[in-house]
Amino acid sequence: MDRMLYTAAAGATRTLEAQSIRANNLANAETTGFRADLERVEAKWLQPTGDSLPTRVLAQTQSADFSQQYGQVNTTGRTLDVALRGEGFLAVQTPVGEAYTRNGAIEPDAEGRLTINGFPVVGVDGPIVLPEFRELFVGNDGRISALTGNNIFPEEVGQLKLVNPEYAEMQKGLNGMMYTQVPAVLSDEVTIDSGFLESSNVQAVNELIASMDLTRQFEVQVKLMKSAEQMAQAGNKLLRNS
Repeated sequence: MDRMLYTAAAGATRTLEAQSIRANNLANAETTGFRADLERVEAKWLQPTGDSLPTRVLAQTQSADFSQQYGQVNTTGRTLDVALRGEGFLAVQTPVGEAYTRNGAIEPDAEGRLTINGFPVVGVDGPIVLPEFRELFVGNDGRISALTGNNIFPEEVGQLKLVNPEYAEMQKGLNGMMYTQVPAVLSDEVTIDSGFLESSNVQAVNELIASMDLTRQFEVQVKLMKSAEQMAQAGNKLLRNS
């Protein structure tokens, strides 16, 4: 009975962890540039005792991975909205170091400094600060130029740091951004399009179906725990009456 209860409880715990991943994905189905989390489970053999056979396997949750699929690219017409072509990330500066995102909704703060979700955008030569301008241009290589004053030729004000680190080297933070052990280097192969934004790559229907399936699994595991309790009570009753 104890083994049955432990197995069912461990399965229920894993199911709840998977449910939280699915719920987080659904909550970010409309978040620009969001990468869906994936649950990872490893089958772990329990070491047998004595002469017993290794017949028991439990599911052990590993650190969550994330989907590498691209989200849909939508037209916005706004110059500082940028979408990456294929692989690559934009770099931002967070309190814990440099982070990477597919969210290209760039906003200038009160001082003209470019930010994404409140984090300063990392430029090739440091933070990018916009001067007062009449018109703004963003090139495919991330170079930002502006028409200032009475100038008839645009002046370059900075270049976005576009990177393409290996997926195996990245870990997803609680803020939805990617981190690496060592800051990624500038990649000349990464390009962007101005006036577009990449949506979340979460497949809402798939997440809902998976969530429903996990709910049924959890119900089965709870029934198993109740059955183990009832069997234990029946065994105790037999011992008392013997």
